[in-house]
Amino acid sequence: MKKQTLAALLCLLLLSACGEKPEPTPLEDLPEDYSLEQAKEDGCLVTEDGIVTSGRESWEDFLKASEAGKTASVRLCSYYTLDDPYRYDPDYYESIKDDYPLLFLKELSYDGERFTAVSYEEGQRYEQSFSLLRRSEETVQATGVKIVRYMITDDAETPPERIYAQLYSSTLLPGKGIPFAAVYQEFIPPEE
Repeated sequence: MKKQTLAALLCLLLLSACGEKPEPTPLEDLPEDYSLEQAKEDGCLVTEDGIVTSGRESWEDFLKASEAGKTASVRLCSYYTLDDPYRYDPDYYESIKDDYPLLFLKELSYDGERFTAVSYEEGQRYEQSFSLLRRSEETVQATGVKIVRYMITDDAETPPERIYAQLYSSTLLPGKGIPFAAVYQEFIPPEE
């Protein structure tokens, strides 16, 4: 009987060890040739040209944990390609085409009080921390495409659409807007 109990205990230990997710490689230690496929394998929330293609469950798990006040983190991968070259000025297209596709990674974490977004660009670390994760949603009337955006900010009063619009404002003086960090945006095509 004791041998059976010991064997069952060992099986349980092995199963629990196999069920644990390994710690992800820190962003700063990822290889320069880190790929879209690797991001998908690593469970990142992947958006390709604004469409979520992988990792939605990782995002949902992060949202549930943070809403419950539990610590959590999620890695976000934004992948961009150049679409139809005829949509661009020919000289501009020639000047940017070799830079694509682009892959951006961001780590979003929640420590029970604050949300922190960390990214690296050309070896430089960028970190922003705020108390709130806010969501906005709008539908483009001409196309019916829904745009869902998430941002972190300390502002609970201003509509998130107005906060996000600062990115496109030509009249906003540097340092004079509402501080925030865009986390990700998703384009959802209309249902047919």
